[in-house]
Amino acid sequence: MKNRGFTLVELLGVVVVIAVLSLLVFPLVINQFRKNKTEISEITKMLLEEAASTYVEANLNDYEKKAGNIYCISIEKLVNNGYLSAPIIDPATEEEIPYSNMVKVSIENRQFVYDFIAGESCTEMK
Repeated sequence: MKNRGFTLVELLGVVVVIAVLSLLVFPLVINQFRKNKTEISEITKMLLEEAASTYVEANLNDYEKKAGNIYCISIEKLVNNGYLSAPIIDPATEEEIPYSNMVKVSIENRQFVYDFIAGESCTEMK
């Protein structure tokens, strides 16, 4: 009578094939997670810039559309005025975005241009 089972060599072969496949697939999955976190971080920056845009539009009298003007709006100002809700977490680092970070508002072609500035200084020029 023949035994109908797998030999040790066949089982080891299957384990080796699964290990090789996981070594090939694992880096791809990790890179995709990192890419998604980066994209979410970009979306967070866009949301911060959009909040600054809404704030500027609501306070147009304080922000003259003159070429060369640069305005700095802190995240703290946006939170205190109700344009953002606290805390603001950056998904890429899973840390809270410091309220000292700024959104730089500059004037180009008679239009407001918004740039998120993290850890850099922003100097207003009027």
